[in-house]
Amino acid sequence: MSNKTHTAFPSFDQLLTGGGDARIALDDDGYNKYGCGIVPDSLSLAFGSATASTISATARAAANAVYQKLAAVNDRADYYLLAENEQEIVRQELRQLCGLTENLESTDLAATDVVFAASGTDLHLIAAQMLALSSQAGHPALPMLVIMVEPGETGSSVPAALSGQHFSNRSALDVSVTAGETIPGSIPTELRTVSIRDSDGSARNLQDVDTEVRALTETAIAQHRQVMLVLADVSKTGMIAPAIDVATGLSKQYRHNFHVMVDACQFRISNASLHAYLQQGFLVAVTGSKFLSGPSFSGALFIPAPVAKKLKSLRLPLALQAYSSRADWPRDWAGADKLGRQVNAGLLLRWVAALAELRAFRQLPETAIHRFVLQFAHAIQSYFKHSAHLALLPIVTPERGALHENVSWDQLPSIFSFLIRDASGQHFLNREQTMLVYRRLQKEKHMQLGQPVLCGVRQQTPVSALRLCLSARLIVSAIDGEGDGAQKVIEDALLVLDTAAQLAAQFEHV
Repeated sequence: MSNKTHTAFPSFDQLLTGGGDARIALDDDGYNKYGCGIVPDSLSLAFGSATASTISATARAAANAVYQKLAAVNDRADYYLLAENEQEIVRQELRQLCGLTENLESTDLAATDVVFAASGTDLHLIAAQMLALSSQAGHPALPMLVIMVEPGETGSSVPAALSGQHFSNRSALDVSVTAGETIPGSIPTELRTVSIRDSDGSARNLQDVDTEVRALTETAIAQHRQVMLVLADVSKTGMIAPAIDVATGLSKQYRHNFHVMVDACQFRISNASLHAYLQQGFLVAVTGSKFLSGPSFSGALFIPAPVAKKLKSLRLPLALQAYSSRADWPRDWAGADKLGRQVNAGLLLRWVAALAELRAFRQLPETAIHRFVLQFAHAIQSYFKHSAHLALLPIVTPERGALHENVSWDQLPSIFSFLIRDASGQHFLNREQTMLVYRRLQKEKHMQLGQPVLCGVRQQTPVSALRLCLSARLIVSAIDGEGDGAQKVIEDALLVLDTAAQLAAQFEHV
């Protein structure tokens, strides 16, 4: 976060890692909490996009071009106006790349609004507070019920955000706060979480998940309460939960009391899926730092036109003052006028970088993307069938039939979660050992996997799963790269898995 003053203007690297929270601060070696830097690393084999990625040379150059514009302005007022204009350019290009253009048959789709925020967690805070504000007008004494799947599959800070609490010790606008404390001015909500994995880490029966979500919703509605459902699409391990048809069914049944935000922060959805969600009246949260492989901390909330029409005139809760700037919101949102006119330059630069990746991805033929993702999935699943040390978790194919009938790449898995066995091939590594393998891959081998996800107890041992992930950048390299790009990406992925297995084989069961 930066405002122009008479002091020296921050460097490009300082801005790129500002305007977030402690998770993107760099350590002495130049890496953030996720083990990613802000200098392109062409030698790294990057298959960790479900967590984070190191910025590419193309993305860094795009962000630096906007930085040079910001650095050239001396007047504080002009600086804010320039940054606001650049943010609007990003907003319009994001809409355009997502197919939300004026020539759509649906005028509502074309009028979709976009709000920016530092992270997916910030988006959860913003969405919950907006919807709670709207519901408070009808039943001020009854807190809105928020339903989400287990935080281990979404984000450890998300429950605090949905509950109107600080989730770090520093906010996106560089305000010192205390994690876990209620944000002054926040609107109270009640949070309930629903497990989507059993105690052994296996996927819970989806019908049981759906039944639990329905029961929580129906009980709250009977109490004349508003309900916000956070639909995960997809979770950290690639699951959709609850089922899409449950969300659409409840929305139709309780239209005036039931609200849905799709947690698509992985951004592993096609334009067809995004459009279908918006046509259901669902908010959709995405980030530029997961599948897109932009630098960490860049969120965007798509708000359907009918929902925006109801919300844009309501004065936003005071709780958002430390997390959201006026420039993050569309210009016609009168309710955002009381937000500060700070410039979150880091957020702007990170989205510019992410759009460079999205732009390249959107230029690929849909059929070519589908063909490569299918080829990659077959190769990876075949590898695991013959691995003594790596055990692939059962893949739950993303089911989108309730949304649309299009055949698309987002109906195929792009996250492959697996457990690790020791030298004997009989015993799973515990969570600490798995984390050690993850870190050694990053620091010693220049190989990135998705951060370990807690995955229950196996053989009386608490375990976690590593994740091999496709990204937009990898898909572009596979399809548009030199030579046989597809085979190169697959060979790199298998090399990462082989190396993980070799590291696992160094552990003896005690």
